[in-house]
Amino acid sequence: MDASQGIFAGARWRTGLGKRVFAWLALASLIFAAVTAGLFASIAQLVSSAGWMAHSYQVIDALDRTEDVFTDAQSAERGYVATCKLALISPFRSDLPRLYSQISVLRGLTADNPAQQRRVASLHAALNDELTRMSAVVAENLGGDLKGAQTALSAPADIHATRTIFTIIDAMEAEERNLLATRLHNIQRNAVLAVTTCSIGVAGSLAILGFLFWLIRREVRRREDSELSLHQSNSRLVGSLAALKRYNETARSVAVLGELLQTCRNKDEAIAIAAQHIEQLLPGTSGTIAELQSSRDLVEVICTIGDASGFATRFAPDDCWALRRGRSHRYRPGSGEPCCAHLTCGGGMSVCLTLSAHNEMLGVLSLQTADPAGLDGAAEQAVQTIVEQLSLTLSNLRLQETLRNQSIRDPLTDLFNRRYMDEALAREIARAERHGHPMAVAMLDIDHFKRFNDAHGHDGGDALLAAFGRMLTENARAEDIVCRYGGEEFAVILPGAGLRVAKDRLETLRQKTKHLAVQLRGQTLGGVTLSAGIAMFPEHGPNGAVLLHVADTALYQAKQEGRDRVVAAPTAEALHALGRPAAAGRGSRTGTEGGT
Repeated sequence: MDASQGIFAGARWRTGLGKRVFAWLALASLIFAAVTAGLFASIAQLVSSAGWMAHSYQVIDALDRTEDVFTDAQSAERGYVATCKLALISPFRSDLPRLYSQISVLRGLTADNPAQQRRVASLHAALNDELTRMSAVVAENLGGDLKGAQTALSAPADIHATRTIFTIIDAMEAEERNLLATRLHNIQRNAVLAVTTCSIGVAGSLAILGFLFWLIRREVRRREDSELSLHQSNSRLVGSLAALKRYNETARSVAVLGELLQTCRNKDEAIAIAAQHIEQLLPGTSGTIAELQSSRDLVEVICTIGDASGFATRFAPDDCWALRRGRSHRYRPGSGEPCCAHLTCGGGMSVCLTLSAHNEMLGVLSLQTADPAGLDGAAEQAVQTIVEQLSLTLSNLRLQETLRNQSIRDPLTDLFNRRYMDEALAREIARAERHGHPMAVAMLDIDHFKRFNDAHGHDGGDALLAAFGRMLTENARAEDIVCRYGGEEFAVILPGAGLRVAKDRLETLRQKTKHLAVQLRGQTLGGVTLSAGIAMFPEHGPNGAVLLHVADTALYQAKQEGRDRVVAAPTAEALHALGRPAAAGRGSRTGTEGGT
C-alpha cells in the first residue's frame, strides 16, 4: 500500500511539473511574441525616419545644386561682360535650363511641405526675374552697349535680387536641417525604445527559462543516483560557458573592428586595422592581404599577418583558387582540394577568402594554421565577417576617392578645377604666412587659342587643351598646384618659390609649349605659344583674389607686348618709384582679349 502511494505521488508530482513547465513556456512565448511585435514596430519607425532623413538630404543636395548652377550662370554673365569672351556665353545659356530643371526638382521634393512649396514659388519668381535681367545684360553687351551692361551689373537692384535668392535658399536649407534634426531625434528615440523593449523581453524570457531550468534540474538531481552523471553534466555546462565566452569576445572584437573600419580615411589604414584584429583573434596564424591591381592581371600583397614567409608577394589571379572560383577556398592535407600556387602548403590548413563588394573583385585574404583541423566554427565565422566588413570598407573608400577626384578635377585636362584652386590658394597663403616663405601665383594663357580652335575645330581645341594639361603636369614640381582656370586660361600655384624660381619655371613651360605636339586623328597639330603673368605673395597682395588679379594684369601686359612671353608684375613700391599708377585688373581686358 505504501509503495502504491509513493508511485501515485511521484506520478502526481511529474504531472504537476509538466503543467508548470507548459505554463511558463506559454508565458515565455507570449513575452517573445510581444517583444517581436515591438521590435517590428520600432524597426518600421526607424525605416520610415531613415527614409525621411534621406529625403531631407535630397532636398539639401538639390538646393546646393541650384545655388551652384545660379552662381555658375552669374559668373559666366559677369565674366562675359568683363572680358567679352564669347566662349562664356555658352555656359551661361546652358545654365538657364538647368536652373529651371532644378526648380522642378525642388518643387517635386517639397510637395509634402506647404511652407517649402511657398518658398520654392518665391525662389522660382526671384530666379525668373534675375535670369531675365541677366539675359538682358548679356544682350546689351552683345549689342555693343558695354557701359550699360557694366552699369546694370553694379546696380543695387541686381545685388538685392541676388541676396534675395540666396536668402530663400538659406531659409529652405535651414528648414530642411531642422527637419533633419527632428527626424534624427526620432530615429534615436525609436532605437532606444527598440533596445529597451528587447532588453526587457530578453531579460524576462531568460528569467523564465532560468526558472524552468531550475525546476528541471531539481527533478534531475532528485532522480540521479550516480555522481558520475552529475559530474559529466557539470563538465558539459562548463564547456558551453567557455564556448559562449569565447563567442562573446569574438563578437565584441568584430563589432569594434566594424566601427573602426567605418571611420578609416584610406585603404592602408583599413587593411592595417583588419590585419591587427585577425592576428589578435587567431594567435599563431600567418597570412597576407593582397590587392587585385587595376590591370586585373596581377595580385600584390600589401599587408602581412604573422610569419608570412611561405606566401608569394606577387602572383597572377589564376594562381589563387579562390579568385578563380569567386568564393572561399580551403586546403587540408588529404582532403583532395588543390593547394593555391601562391602558398607553400605543408601539414596545416590554408584558406583563401575573396575580398569583393558590389560584384567587384578587390583582392584576397590568405591564412595558414599549423593545425590540420583548421579554424573552429566561431573563428571561421568571425574571419568571414571581417572579410565582408573589410570588402565593403575598401569599396566605399575607392568610391569616395573617385567622387572626390571628379569633384576637384577638370575632366578634359585632368588638372585641378577652379573650385579646388580657390581652396588650395587660401591654404597655401596661410601656410606661407605662417612659415614666412615666399609663394608665386601664375596665370597662363594659350596665345591665339580661338584662331587654333577655328582652324582645327572644337576637337582640335580640346586635344590642344588636353595635351597642354599633360605638359603642365609633367613639368610641375611635386608641390606645385596646377589648375584650369577656365577656357584656355590656367593657373599655377608655386609654394615656396621666389620670383627667380617662378620665372625660370614659367620660362621652361613657355619653351616647351612651342614644341608641344598635339595628335588629332593621326595628324600632328602644333605651333602654339604661351603667355604668362606672375604675382608674388606677400609683395602683390594679402589674399588669393588680389594675387590672381595682379597675375592676370601681368598676363594682359604680356599679351599687349606681343605674346609668347612671361611678365612678372611689379610691386606697388616699384610702380610708385617710377611714378606710374598700379595696373588695372581683369576689368581692363575688353574686346581685344577675345582673340587670344
